[in-house]
Amino acid sequence: MSDPLYDDPLDNIFQAKYDEFAAALIDVFPEMTEGIKAALEILPSDRIKMYKSLVMPSAGNPKRDPSVFPGMVLPGIYISEAMWNASTEGTKKAINQFLSLMTFSFVMKEGDNNNFSGEAFKTWADTFMNQWRPKMDRADFNTFAERFKDLFGGTDRLPPFPEKFKNGRLAKLAEDIVKELKPEEFGLDPEAVKQCEKDPSRAFEILMESTMRNPSVLQNAMKRIIKKLQDKFQRGEFNPRELAAEAEEMMKEFSENPAFVEMMESLRKTFNFEDPDSAAAAGRPESARLAIAKARLRQKHAAKAAMTPPTSTKFSGIMPTNITANKPNPSKDEDEFTSILLNNNTGKSGKKKQGGK
Repeated sequence: MSDPLYDDPLDNIFQAKYDEFAAALIDVFPEMTEGIKAALEILPSDRIKMYKSLVMPSAGNPKRDPSVFPGMVLPGIYISEAMWNASTEGTKKAINQFLSLMTFSFVMKEGDNNNFSGEAFKTWADTFMNQWRPKMDRADFNTFAERFKDLFGGTDRLPPFPEKFKNGRLAKLAEDIVKELKPEEFGLDPEAVKQCEKDPSRAFEILMESTMRNPSVLQNAMKRIIKKLQDKFQRGEFNPRELAAEAEEMMKEFSENPAFVEMMESLRKTFNFEDPDSAAAAGRPESARLAIAKARLRQKHAAKAAMTPPTSTKFSGIMPTNITANKPNPSKDEDEFTSILLNNNTGKSGKKKQGGK
């Protein structure tokens, strides 16, 4: 049943989980079908009030021992100790998960900066967000993340990662970089680092938070990591270009998060070796020289463009054919200059061998 007074995203999550929970209970406990249908007939506004008064004190309490029978799980729906003990572990887990989501959506909706801003509540909410990120769909997680930011501030939280990124090269790299950070400088604890092993998005969040506190931290950590990966780069076990391509994909996937996009852009440039220091650290001196050459050429063409007076072509009904004849070709110049650099690097002068044809 609909209730126009309740159209808040957090309310919508609560109502959706209420309906899903009721349907799941009918499948597991068909003998309670009539009572569950009656619970479904309750108006949304009354569902919230009744959940608060009847369910929150016991089953919905965040401090409840999840191994103990919950009691009343929906208005009028009581799961006894005998029913609980006869249930499978999967059923118990599902019931606890529904209760956790409903309680969290309710508490986040009801909370404000005065009565829910304590450190204990923040820790509980933060733990919930980290544990549930992989299990929630993106829309629900984004709703919770926005509310979390309203209550506590801080860095934007990343939504669940698609499977293709969870086991990607950058996820492992992010975990390695976090391990390079000095915990005492950034307030990290061993548990936070451990979370990165199960949830790569947590590693990226830590990197974003650390970068905001100290913009040079990511760059310095990356240099240390790249030095450790130098041998793998040289043996061909690690393809920097593939890392750069993966960073571009992730930028598109999380384009709504500016801090994450900025960090990915930094990683992309690093693995494209647009930074000479990173290229040299990775054992790619030719890429370092190439980066320097391109930077100089860009400056050269920018200076030339700034000194060239604007010209105009009076339209006479005939399209001019030589309008670009004298314009510089940056890409051609870059290719030629790059070729010279690389040939010099390998000891090739470009001269024909004696006796060559």
